[in-house]
Amino acid sequence: MKIAIVGAGFVGKATGLGLSKHQHKVVYVETDKDKVAKMNGQDLDAYLPKDYPKITTDVTMFCVPTPTKGDSIQLDYLTQAVEDFAKRLKNHKEYHVAIIRSTVPPKTTRELVLPLIENISGKKAGKDFGLTMQPEYLREATAVEDFERPWFILIGQLDKRSGDVVDKLYRPFDAPIERTGLEEAEFQKYVHNIYNAVKITFFNEMRIVANKENWDANTIFRAVSESCEGMWNTLYGIKDYGPFDGSCLPKDTRALIEWADKHGHNLETIKTAFAENIKHEQIIGKNRKVKVNHLAHVIL
Repeated sequence: MKIAIVGAGFVGKATGLGLSKHQHKVVYVETDKDKVAKMNGQDLDAYLPKDYPKITTDVTMFCVPTPTKGDSIQLDYLTQAVEDFAKRLKNHKEYHVAIIRSTVPPKTTRELVLPLIENISGKKAGKDFGLTMQPEYLREATAVEDFERPWFILIGQLDKRSGDVVDKLYRPFDAPIERTGLEEAEFQKYVHNIYNAVKITFFNEMRIVANKENWDANTIFRAVSESCEGMWNTLYGIKDYGPFDGSCLPKDTRALIEWADKHGHNLETIKTAFAENIKHEQIIGKNRKVKVNHLAHVIL
């Protein structure tokens, strides 16, 4: 396939390099003229938007930044990139698939990107062009290696035809591929990132306690990684069983909060989790325990 990568940051460049190794023809479209010059010096085919006047590819991937300013996400870069693309699509005769790789809030692809492309290009989604949201899970320090050896690929599709093109693109990577709707893919990326953020926050809070008490946090956490079902069972906690309940979790959470308060430790993350669990009980009811079979233990 012929692929245009819009945005040549660490995500865009790693994506392009990885796809090139699978015999795809890749061009980059980037607004930073110094970056374009450097990439061309590395034998990469890179253009400024004004120097890429018409679509010459089968697929366009948007890998532009979506930073936050204060408490608000900034979609200016994405909006400009999509507008530029839509102007080129106007005179393009063949079916073309747009892929949003940038992390965007749910409904952005359908409510911002799709109407922008249709209104500017005069083309119809599903007929003249396809649209997908395909999250990236690349770590900045190892982005190239991560793209070349993905552990999972998610394709959020406007329709089956759009998804089929992207599925074909990634099939040679020999990784699990799941297909879903646009909004599910957008939301999944935030759930993915914020779960990591919450996990880091939790262990940082526990580390502060351990350090103040002069306990070996590294030893404790390594043991937790081996003992705790929430660590080694990837499905633990994600099934629709309701709030945490049972004979251990509520009482032990209360007990640790009480102990921490008496010893001058601030467990705001734990207190918030416990308070939210009580709210969840009021909203969706108590934990729904499920027996796997007559010999199995109860799963919480």
